[in-house]
Formats: sequence, structure tokens, C-alpha cells
Amino acid sequence: MAHVSVHYKIYLTAGHHRQPRNASAELEPNPSSEVDVTNPGNITPLFIPQLPFTFNGNTGLAQLMFWSVTDGTNGQVLPAGPLTQAVGANPLTITAWYMPVGGPGGPGSPAIIDDAFSAAKGDFIDDTFVTVTSDPSLTSQANVVGIVPTTVAETLQAAASVASTTEPFSKWMAFGAGTASGNTLNVPANSIGIAIAIYQRSSVVLNPPNAGGTVFGTIFGGVAVDGGGWIVINGIPHPVDPWGPLISRLLQSSAAASAAKTMEPKIGQQVRQLAAQDAIIAIKQITTVVERQVTGG
Repeated sequence: MAHVSVHYKIYLTAGHHRQPRNASAELEPNPSSEVDVTNPGNITPLFIPQLPFTFNGNTGLAQLMFWSVTDGTNGQVLPAGPLTQAVGANPLTITAWYMPVGGPGGPGSPAIIDDAFSAAKGDFIDDTFVTVTSDPSLTSQANVVGIVPTTVAETLQAAASVASTTEPFSKWMAFGAGTASGNTLNVPANSIGIAIAIYQRSSVVLNPPNAGGTVFGTIFGGVAVDGGGWIVINGIPHPVDPWGPLISRLLQSSAAASAAKTMEPKIGQQVRQLAAQDAIIAIKQITTVVERQVTGG
């Protein structure tokens, strides 16, 4: 069993301050959900597109921006929408992150909020991470306060790396705050929104299920439709050429296991075990081929 903690947090923008970060920069309106999930297994957190909240006596509505999932060592940032997360042996923290509807509020000139997020930490980080290349005089404010005025168009450039995490820059997530090209964010004049620089490692296989010594595989790319891609075996990614025959065999094993559900229980269990054994043998065979390709054998 692995413990999974699910949170729903609102990123508050009013009076935002990054260095040091305001204690009230995040709001969790409801208690977290704490569950134990069988290894291997899956969890599907409750999907709440908009979350009502009360802060300082005022009520509001917040819109889901993204999910973060972390096991404390590795993490992923996933798009807003229904989520089903695989669970293995390690505890997970899953957080749905929201922003108040309407973006940054308050009187004054138009502006965007800018911030940085670590997938592994599963939280916002306080590093100096951005340069306002269109107006360097705004760079300090962008890093310390986390606000960039937009009375004119501005250009933000995120650092390739920061001090608090070994994760590289991955992407910008902008909500009403312009469009990104690589680590550059182009913000139109009069924009009002939030721009978040995401730091995360690519090709993270987060918390693969413990298969008890057997081979566990996850496929990526075009592999599942007879194209090239990757198979991750026991946490190690391997490139794979198109492999239609293997997919056909795995589908046959899956069909046999599914059909066994209607059989007499003892016989059905035997059929499912045989189907699982055949799938494992098939994966082992492709593993041997891939290893030979990698080593030149």
C-alpha cells in the first residue's frame, strides 16, 4: 500500500510577494484527502474545474490551472482536466492548483504575476529565475515581488536552471499572460494574467508499480499504434522501433485475461495467470532485442 495525499490549493495573487514569499500566498479551503492505494494501483482524484473560496471575509471562485504530482524525488506538472495517476510503492502528493477567476486584481495599471514552480517539490519556488529583457529595470521587481507591469508589451526570459532544484527549465504556463517560445515569454500590452515558469525533468517515470521482481513496462510515443517510441522497463527507458507483432501478442494476452472474467473462478484465475506470464515473456523478448541494439550486439 502507498499513501496518497490529495490537495486543492488556490494561488492567491493579491499583494503577492516572492522574496520572501507571503505566508498567505496559498490557500487550501478544504482539508486534504488522505488515502492508501494498493501497489500497483491507480487513483482518480475528484476533478473540480472551479473551486469556491473565502479569504479575509470575501468570497470568490478559482479556476484550475494544473495538477502537480510528486513522490518527493521526482515530479510532473500535468494539464488541467480529469486525472488518473498510477501508484506504486512510494507515497505521492497530488495537488490541484487554482488561480482566482479574473487573474490579478486590485486597482492600478495592468500587470501580470510571474512565478516559478518545481515539479519535484510540488510547489512554487522563490529563486531569482527571470529577466525582463525588454526592460531590465523591471527584472528585480519581477523576481522579488513577482509582478511585471504591462502598460507596454514586455518580454520575459526564464533561466535555464535555478539554485533550489536540479530540474531544468521545462516550459512556461501562461494564463492571460502572453505566448511562449522556448524559455521566452512575449507579453502583449495591457495583459492581465499569470505566467509560471515550470522546472521539471523530462521523461520522468513517476513511481512505477512494484511488480515483485517481474518485468514492468510502460510504452510511450507511437509504440501502441505500431510506430516508433519508447518502452520503459523497470524504470529504464529504451528506444523501440515499430513493433506490431509484439503489440498483437500483448493484445491477445489482454483479451484472454479479460475473457477469463466470465469463467469459473478457479479456471479464470489460471487463465489470467497464464496470460500475464505470456505478456511478461513477450516484454522480456523485446527487452533482449533492445539491449542488443543498444550494445551493438
